[in-house]
This record gives sequence, structure tokens and C-alpha cells, in this order.
Amino acid sequence: MRLGTGTRVRRPSRIAVALAAACVASASLHAQCPSPGDCRKPHGGTGCEMPQCCEIVCAINPLCCDLAWDEACAELAIEECEGINCPADGPCDAPHPTPGCADFECCDFVTTIDPWCSFASWDEICAREAERYCGVARCELPPLAGEAIDEAEPCYERLNDGWATGFAPGRLAPSCGDRFEGRIVSGGPRDTDWFAVDATAWRRVRARVEAEFPIELQLVLGDLEGPNEVRWLAPLGLCQGERVANFLVPPGVASLVLGAGDEDRPWRRALDCDEVDPDAPPPDPDDPPPLQVHGLRWRVAIDCLPIGDLDGDGAVTAADLGALLNAWGEVDPTAPIDPLGVDADLDGDGAVGASDLAALLSGW
Repeated sequence: MRLGTGTRVRRPSRIAVALAAACVASASLHAQCPSPGDCRKPHGGTGCEMPQCCEIVCAINPLCCDLAWDEACAELAIEECEGINCPADGPCDAPHPTPGCADFECCDFVTTIDPWCSFASWDEICAREAERYCGVARCELPPLAGEAIDEAEPCYERLNDGWATGFAPGRLAPSCGDRFEGRIVSGGPRDTDWFAVDATAWRRVRARVEAEFPIELQLVLGDLEGPNEVRWLAPLGLCQGERVANFLVPPGVASLVLGAGDEDRPWRRALDCDEVDPDAPPPDPDDPPPLQVHGLRWRVAIDCLPIGDLDGDGAVTAADLGALLNAWGEVDPTAPIDPLGVDADLDGDGAVGASDLAALLSGW
């Protein structure tokens, strides 16, 4: 099942100091951070090229930023900056066997959302993440025209996470035409939001989704007891506007599931809760604020369509008839289901034929 899984095993950081330094505000604590020069080697100047490592070392030994980056400074960097690899050798948009890449801002962003790229290697997924997300400005959802239903879930709780292990089986229950808004955060346990789209007979649903983060959209068939089947995964890249998914729901229990992620993996970092949990307040009022790489907000509108409305325009017309005739014949059961494509098997019998034509014409 796609939910909550990834394609790589990650190694956690072993240095709390380095992680704390990653949350330092953008203004440098030391005028010499960053500066030219390899942090792990002595050089003639003060400071070094890795901002986070430079701050850590100079906080321990200010002479490294005030006098010279000598052997003692280099040894401190080797000891205290394990796992900090921004910037590093290698292009950000191409895979290479070492962690990190040459552009600091891009490297820092990608390693924040994907620690593998900092601790293991800059592999194909790291390079794709750099291409997708580096240089993309943070986006915010525009003001909403009309009312929306608030999901009413504090970001430190998990109330609408469906069949996710360890949670009460809560789902949002939309009626046709409802529009919801809410937030998703990363971290553990991973946050997802589930919408009940259960059906007593085959039905067609249109979901219009927009978010301030990359989304993955899934149709999960089955109830809490299982078995469950994920019918498709539809990604929406960062700041790409509204995604429209037009899909068939078979009879039974079905859920539309919204999470943060893309084709490669779910996002588990960088979308931190911006509320204080009263049952688990921060241990120190001077703790750094949550690290927000992108916004947390999403909007989802659920519409009910005539079952024969293949193009999702709200009516069954000649265009839908043409699309059904073009899809005539057997359906490949192994082919991935594209919610943006033509789903013309209206009765789910594995073929597009006379019964599907009758169903379409009944809604003309």
C-alpha cells in the first residue's frame, strides 16, 4: 500500500547539534559564516563554506571565525558536522555518489525534505527533487470565494486519518458540492486526511484539490478491517494550482486520501505543526520555531457527476460518447488508473461495451 511507505531506507542523524543548527534563523550569528574554504581542512581565512557547520564550530571556538580556520577548527568540523553536506561537490540536478550538492540553497532545501540526500548519496530521487522544487517560490492559497467546511483538526492531532494504524478510524464525510479546507503536517506519525466517498452502486466523483505543498492523491477501496486496495496515485507538484481528478467509485467503502508527497515518496519532513500541543508543550520557550519549508493549507471540493460524464464537464454529451467508443474493448487490468484519463468501464466488468454504452446514454 502506498500510504506511509517510501522507496529508500533512511539513516537518522546522530548529532543533535547539527539538527539544531539547521533551525537557526536566516541571519548569520557570525559575520564570517559562510566564507570560502573547506570546513574540514585548514585554510588561510576565517570561517568556512558550509553555513551550518561554520556556525557550530565558531560557537564552540570563536577564534575560528575571528582569527583563522586552523587545524583545530578543521578537527572540530570533522567531529561536530557529520551529516552536514551543503554545499558539496556535484551538481544538484544530476545524481552522484556523494551526499550534498554544489548550490547551497538548493542543497539545503532538498536535504531538509529528504535527509537521505545529506547522509547517503545524491541519487536519482535527490536530483529529481532538485529539479522539481529548487527555485520555486513559496506559494499561498488565494482568498477563498465562498464558504468552506473546516476539517477541524488541530495539526498536532490525527482525527481524519482513516484506516492509518493506531488512529481512530475518522473520515471527513462530504456531500455532493461540499468544499473543505484544512492543513497537513509532516513528521511522525505522518498526517493524511481521508474523505468518505462510499457508494451503493457505481458512481462518478470529481475532486478539485489545491495545496501549498506537493500533494499525493489516492483512492483507497476497503474498510477498516481490510483488505484495502489503492486504485491510483495522482501527484500535484509544488505551486501548480488546482488538480482535478474525475474518477469512478465502485460499490462499497471507498476513501479519497490526501497526503503530502510526490511520485517518489511521501513527505515526512519540513511541514511542521505551527500550533502548541497543550499536552506536550515545548520544553524550552527559547526553542527555535518550527521549520516551515512550505505552507500547510489545502482545499478539496467534492462534486458528484453523471456516471457517463467522462470528461468531467458536468454533462453527458457527444464528447463523452466519442470517448467511450474510442475506448471500446477489453480493459487492461494491470494498467495504472489515470484519474485524469478516460475511465469508460462504467460497470467495472473489465471491458468497455454495450452495457457501458447503455449506462452512458441513460444519463444523456
